[in-house]
Amino acid sequence: MVNSLTKLAVITGPTSGIGQTFAMQLADSGYNLVLIARREQLLEKLAERLTSTYQIKVKYLVADLSCEADITRVERYISSLYCIDILVNNAGFGVAGFFIDVAIEEQLRMINVHLTSTIRFCNAAIPAMSRRGKGYIINLASFAAFMELPGSVMYATTKAAVIKFSQVLQSELKDKGIMIQALSPGFTPTSFHSSIRRNTNFVDNIPSFLWTSMEQVVKTSLASVDRQKVICVPGRINAILFWLNRHPVLSGIMQSIVKKHQKQQATNKPLPVKLHVKPRRFKKAVSLS
Repeated sequence: MVNSLTKLAVITGPTSGIGQTFAMQLADSGYNLVLIARREQLLEKLAERLTSTYQIKVKYLVADLSCEADITRVERYISSLYCIDILVNNAGFGVAGFFIDVAIEEQLRMINVHLTSTIRFCNAAIPAMSRRGKGYIINLASFAAFMELPGSVMYATTKAAVIKFSQVLQSELKDKGIMIQALSPGFTPTSFHSSIRRNTNFVDNIPSFLWTSMEQVVKTSLASVDRQKVICVPGRINAILFWLNRHPVLSGIMQSIVKKHQKQQATNKPLPVKLHVKPRRFKKAVSLS
């Protein structure tokens, strides 16, 4: 695992789930942090907790990454950093429902949050990393990217695009000392499933051996950033399923099983979502200077 008492990590979507676990594990390793999310109260509380527990410096930026204006503000901030050691593009969300039943505006928001912000933040961070000849970028993908999932068209599509983007970007940066990872976790016990209004039966019926803890996902990710393989699939069972999915016959069997469950889930149409979010200015916590 990368480790230092004087380095800086930038994390999007750190107020819950995998993003918060990244923040805690990196803080425990002595990293100063820049945290980016849309809920100011949660950011403030997390920043106070991290600074008091780990004696590090934390700055947070309030931004809605579905909004172009906020993406631009964060992009400019990252570009202004003289040095950045780790960038974790973790922010994301999902919506359960068939493509035709989900508001197109909501699906386009997913492109901004999962893909546009990831691409632009990588572009903003790479120059500083290149000057120093080192740096790590972790882009959150998903095991869903390897599957054909009815009811999750845009989620699977954007996550697959994150993986391909990470792979090709790594091929361009292999001689610059910058390592790119597409972290592709399977079922992880976060608030994700409830946030997309998945029914409890769907979640309860997932076998326990298919779940990987958030701590293990992040631990595996950070332990793997120096390896040459871009795709990181945490969890032994998930890794096996990943390789089985590469076999045409076995992949077909897996896909048929998953599609059956996904179609059942997708029939629960999503609730209306407020689409117009007013951009907010950045708010500071503790200065890094």
